[in-house]
Amino acid sequence: MATIDIAAELDGTVLFGGLDEADLRRLAGIARESNLAATETLFDQGDESDGLYIVVSGIIRIYLTADDTREATINLLEEGEVIGEMALLDGLPRSAGAAALTDAKLIFIPREPFMSLLDTTPRLARQIILMLCERLRAANSQVDQAIFHDLRHRLLVLLRQLAMIHGRIEAEVAIVDLELTQGTLAQMLGSSREAVNKQLRALAKEDKIRMNGPHIEIYRSTRD
Repeated sequence: MATIDIAAELDGTVLFGGLDEADLRRLAGIARESNLAATETLFDQGDESDGLYIVVSGIIRIYLTADDTREATINLLEEGEVIGEMALLDGLPRSAGAAALTDAKLIFIPREPFMSLLDTTPRLARQIILMLCERLRAANSQVDQAIFHDLRHRLLVLLRQLAMIHGRIEAEVAIVDLELTQGTLAQMLGSSREAVNKQLRALAKEDKIRMNGPHIEIYRSTRD
């Protein structure tokens, strides 16, 4: 990807949009393109932080790994979203792993020049703070769902969120376009594949959702 294209991609993100042209070109000058095939790992939980990634295309799965190697998917990130900001800022090892759910293209910005820019760009510092606040609110919401709601409710909420962020709305139906396995849904819900399969079948029997090949359709009138 040419430098000018990287600058345009950076300008289109929430984090870097609004920076002046000189700062964008400075970032673009030290950035490089990275490509991942579906299922390929970007980095593992516990790896040293070497920089920040921005998703240009495709979907990246963020996951936690237990001591017994079990994985829990905690987020799916797509075009314009940032990966690895926590480890970038505090210099500590990666708090989660990242892998491509689909073929993906990313922009990589090394840590040292990024931190130098952060020291001299108040606007960027403010946008970093806002992004971290957004991530914290999302984490609080996940905790609320896990503690106060049953699997059926959490599954419906997750499907609606996936349809809004990674799908489309057609008439009275919200469609999850991602070809997610029930195992991936279970990871995102902190449950088992068997329990998620049972809930999906029950919701389909109640005409609240419809399984359409690899996609899931949620009727917009559906209530928990």
